[in-house]
Amino acid sequence: MTIDKTRVRHYYARYLEHPSGVTDALDHWAAASTLAGDDVEILAARPRGADRNEFAQSDLTKTIRHWGRGRGTWIPIGLARELRKDDILYLHEGWVFSNVAAAVIARLKGAKTVVMPHGVYEKQIVQNQRDFLGLRRRLEKYILKHASAVHVFYAGEQDVVREFEPSVKTFITLPNGAPLVPEKARWTGSGDYFLWIGRFDVFHKGLDNLVRFWSELPEPKPRLVLAGPNFAGGREVIADLVDRLGLSDVVELRGRITGTEKDQLLAEARAYIHPSRWESCSIMLLEATAAGVPSLISSSIHAADELEPIGVVHSTSFEIADSNGTDALSRVDRNRTLGDAALAWARTEGSWATVSAELESAQVKIGVRKHGGNSE
Repeated sequence: MTIDKTRVRHYYARYLEHPSGVTDALDHWAAASTLAGDDVEILAARPRGADRNEFAQSDLTKTIRHWGRGRGTWIPIGLARELRKDDILYLHEGWVFSNVAAAVIARLKGAKTVVMPHGVYEKQIVQNQRDFLGLRRRLEKYILKHASAVHVFYAGEQDVVREFEPSVKTFITLPNGAPLVPEKARWTGSGDYFLWIGRFDVFHKGLDNLVRFWSELPEPKPRLVLAGPNFAGGREVIADLVDRLGLSDVVELRGRITGTEKDQLLAEARAYIHPSRWESCSIMLLEATAAGVPSLISSSIHAADELEPIGVVHSTSFEIADSNGTDALSRVDRNRTLGDAALAWARTEGSWATVSAELESAQVKIGVRKHGGNSE
């Protein structure tokens, strides 16, 4: 007897607007469900600005009607006709009214909601919300209270979610996977620089800490390359800090890099540096491990608790008062053993193939789905 396919719908209103770590993760989790034999769609608003997500999975994506002027006021009025009883609806990120409306619609239609917050309940983000009379917080708590499960990437993120909404009991805990990297993009360490890649979000990404950390290194200081798109004037802030600390000769700022340029920059780095104050599950860090690049990451992010004990990365505090920069860098500088361990992990237990295979059984275990997608 053939069992009907499980219907999985991913809702992220901004999916088509621009590529990001969220859209990359969404793509892979949608692909995991498709591979399991599920009926999968990605539901999004029609983009209104000039930016576009050039990596959007057009074969899975469907635009639905929204009321409202944009991200802050969107209501997905077209969602009701897309959902059926017992569908699995993934809601990505948070702090937007469109997700609240989607959660209400899902309850009315009898669908099962899984929230994938991508780190939006970290205390630094919660504290930074503009929240008149606590209304946004109450709406966000509503989503979590009525969700069938919350999908977090690391065990430490469960505590973060529970701190925000203690009633949450059911979790799927599976990280994003490491991508496949071609042999020609494998790490060589032949360059003379350490590397960070990401968006210039100064506080979140800890770039101010990193530059000050670099200023405390003894002479001659090694080169540091910071590459990525600007964010809220962050590149200008860091450029000014680099200049004031007299680091212009050793710290180089670049714009967004992609493709072969990005692969080469990563492959030739002495090591990859990831100084974020907090982080859900960094796509860039996973790319570094997949290329076999030795990585030094902030001890304050969840990945440090999971990956350092198994020898995939090293971690340190990038706060000057707590750090020994020379010692920390020496542990990763052209460290072939560490890079090989990262590569081996990325190709086995850390791969998308491995974590994707675990998703289906995790959903069955907590009762979000009744059977596997390919069951007959």
